[in-house]
Amino acid sequence: MKKSLGIAILAASVVLGSAPAFAKSLETAVTFKKGTYSTSLKGTFKGYDDARYTLHAKAGQRLKFKTTSTGDLAYINIYAPGDKPGKAEALWIGSTAGSAGEVILPSTGQYTLQVYQMRNTARRGKSVNFKVDIQILNQVP
Repeated sequence: MKKSLGIAILAASVVLGSAPAFAKSLETAVTFKKGTYSTSLKGTFKGYDDARYTLHAKAGQRLKFKTTSTGDLAYINIYAPGDKPGKAEALWIGSTAGSAGEVILPSTGQYTLQVYQMRNTARRGKSVNFKVDIQILNQVP
């Protein structure tokens, strides 16, 4: 009896404790139209899911961005080349730094932009429509 109860508790804790582990991430490469260095990224995600965009940029370039969303629920994190959400600290953390800003890029390579919602609304399964306007500028001010 004790063994069955222990297995049931373990199974329940695995199921209940791992909801975010089943989150889906859609990763899309950002491409700019020929001769331009700005674009708008639009999408939708729900709950613990997020949207991820990758773009190649050079050291010293500036990444300007502005995020808008339904109910102001979307936040953006920006990761340096080689860094990934959940594995490293972001260069820009939208939940504390805001939904619009500018980052001077520290190195050349593939950057990741993660658009997500905070845990309190994610666990309620909220659906979020978002738009991120981005622009790459070549020189440091």
